[in-house]
Amino acid sequence: MDIEAGSAIGDYQVVAILGAGGMGKVYKVRNVISDRIEAMKVLLPDLATQPELADRFLREIKLQASLEHPNIAALHTAVRVQNQLLMLMEFVEGITLDQKLKDGPLPVREAVDYISQVLAALDYAHARDVVHRDIKPANMMLTPAGVVKLMDFGIAKGATDQRLTMTGTTLGSLYYMSPEQIRGATTLDPRADLYSVGVSLYELVTGKRPFDGDSQFAIMSAHLEKEPVPPLKIDPRLPQALNDAILIGVAKAPETRFQTAAAFRNALGSIFPAAAEAPVAAAAPVAVAAAAPVAATPRPASRGSKRGVWMALGGLAAALAIVGFIQFGPRKGTRAAPAAATPPPAAVTPATVAPTSAPAPALTPGQQPAAQAPVGQLPSAPPPAVTQPAVKKPLAPHHAQMQPQPQPAAQQPAQTIAQPAPLEAQPRPQPPAPAPAPAPAAPSRAELQQIRERIVMLSARAGGIHSSLGTLQRSQAASGLNLRGDMQQAATLMDSYLQGAGAALNASDAASAKDFANKAEQQIEILEKFLNR
Repeated sequence: MDIEAGSAIGDYQVVAILGAGGMGKVYKVRNVISDRIEAMKVLLPDLATQPELADRFLREIKLQASLEHPNIAALHTAVRVQNQLLMLMEFVEGITLDQKLKDGPLPVREAVDYISQVLAALDYAHARDVVHRDIKPANMMLTPAGVVKLMDFGIAKGATDQRLTMTGTTLGSLYYMSPEQIRGATTLDPRADLYSVGVSLYELVTGKRPFDGDSQFAIMSAHLEKEPVPPLKIDPRLPQALNDAILIGVAKAPETRFQTAAAFRNALGSIFPAAAEAPVAAAAPVAVAAAAPVAATPRPASRGSKRGVWMALGGLAAALAIVGFIQFGPRKGTRAAPAAATPPPAAVTPATVAPTSAPAPALTPGQQPAAQAPVGQLPSAPPPAVTQPAVKKPLAPHHAQMQPQPQPAAQQPAQTIAQPAPLEAQPRPQPPAPAPAPAPAAPSRAELQQIRERIVMLSARAGGIHSSLGTLQRSQAASGLNLRGDMQQAATLMDSYLQGAGAALNASDAASAKDFANKAEQQIEILEKFLNR
């Protein structure tokens, strides 16, 4: 079938050729009835001469028709014309991320946002047992509104498909293929897609591919045997957490990568809220573990993209503050004031001694004092005559009373002490001030890196748990049931502790970060046991 601009195919008029690949050509077409612009994909060559390609194309149509997600290009319909199959799809206006890379590496926030959208699409597809198997920037279309659409499920594989291969043909794009794809594994799981996502993100933020070579064999060998140069060595301005997430994504063994698209996406979503608050945390170091999350309460980051940060952390930080109070109690220095019987140490000067309401009566000749002046009362001020039963007042401990002081003249009004004087008012030798305690040693870079890696791995496990809980919750909702309350609480605590660990790590508070990480792992183990993971 000869197709060119201006050609008519059924109810469609060809406007332009959009692109071509090993599986077919894609055209921009207009429906002459509805006047809607669409994309039309035509299989090459003819179905009759290539039944294996025809089978693959029919499979793509069925897979694409089963997917409906804002980050996946939608399939409208499929038709047969002159022994060829045509797919009519959503026309996505914009450019591919591969084209955008021609101007150099993307701004880090934009790259993370775009890849997060791709991971959202893969999370949806993987939940329906669809593995894309050809993830690369050329298959990521960016619209003017900042929305990324994942394209071309031409070699995608569903859970019930038989393995379709072509002799001498390597599926996928070599620069982005997972090691298991290069080895020709008979079965592939979603982690193969996540490897390709990691390679794509590496290229978006550095402008370089992690594995390259002057031949196909060299590139395949690099995927299988070489370790990638850490992105931070290419661009030291990249966040450390992003560097770590990328390296986990491109791990050669599937079991050491992120296990789900949701886990990868959660790890990326936690990078920039924490980074935006790092200066605040550094300006006010954390004194106790419970205060760490409050010091790093994330604020919504302003972004040029339309997506924004995936996790709304404001309410979570408030919940974490409550959790911290329950776990650790009030901070040191917030206890109630001591009882009046043991007054706090404070020097009492003559200005704090209050005169009595009236001077004491003078003694007549021969009259003796009724009683000896109590300890702590000035000797020139004898007690007045008692005209009513005396009310006994408790005396402060002897060590807290003032020694007798000399009275300048007998004609001055008698004075009494308004309150017991503390011991510090006594003229006595003071012990030498204790030497200041040495400041705790700052955690080493290696220790902080070890904690950071642990938090990333815990976040990956948490992402998998959220994905499983979401599936379980949808299943139970269909039966009119709700997720168990204790499991919901465990998930909330898990997220809270992980946020606290990240905040403490940003403040270089290794002890608090470890403590929060331990608590997060406890909740993770509870949830994994519940989910039989």
